[in-house]
Amino acid sequence: MNYFKLITLACICALFSCGQKSSLDEKPADLLTEEQMTTILVDIHITESALSLKNYNRDSSLTLYAGYKKEIFKEHQITEEQFKSSYDYYSKHAALFNHIYEVVIDSIAAKEAKGQL
Repeated sequence: MNYFKLITLACICALFSCGQKSSLDEKPADLLTEEQMTTILVDIHITESALSLKNYNRDSSLTLYAGYKKEIFKEHQITEEQFKSSYDYYSKHAALFNHIYEVVIDSIAAKEAKGQL
């Protein structure tokens, strides 16, 4: 009798899992392109790095970072929600996310080599 309940439960779970679209496949309506994400992430990481080199206390650094991040989003004409949903989407797709961060690292290294940092 216990096997019957277990099999029934497994079948019900299997039926519910079929036909549902995975949230991994769903792109946000306002998804940023890989190029946009790369450019924004470069700006964010350079800002984080610059703030970490200063001797601000933690609260001051977080406050300054929040302000700079708002300016970065404004400069790129996006919202924080748009960035977050795009970041979440790309972070769930490892190949895309890795590619974006490879370009981010290369871009920061190129700026550093040119003395732009």
